[in-house]
Amino acid sequence: MISGRWRSFAERAARASHRVAHSALKHTHEKVGDHGEPKEQPGPSDEQAEGGEGTDRPTAGGVDANASKAHLVELAKRLQVRGRSSMRKDELVKAIQKGNDKQTRRARED
Repeated sequence: MISGRWRSFAERAARASHRVAHSALKHTHEKVGDHGEPKEQPGPSDEQAEGGEGTDRPTAGGVDANASKAHLVELAKRLQVRGRSSMRKDELVKAIQKGNDKQTRRARED
């Protein structure tokens, strides 16, 4: 049987490992609906990802906010975002976040 101290250490190590893996994944994939897809260009998705651990900048929630506007419009189209053609880039990012969250909720309900 594992003592409480070692269990706590193992849990912290597992969480740290998960954070590292997720951080690496975010540099190569972006959230589209309820799943991840490879990015056009690898790299940080937003200012928070650029800053690394310990920064308190706002996050784009898995949306590649550094992608081109054309790419964001295409994602918005796939997510059936209304009014996407007249949106600014920052508005597209927020709308895609909402669309992703909506699809994730639906997937979890099924």
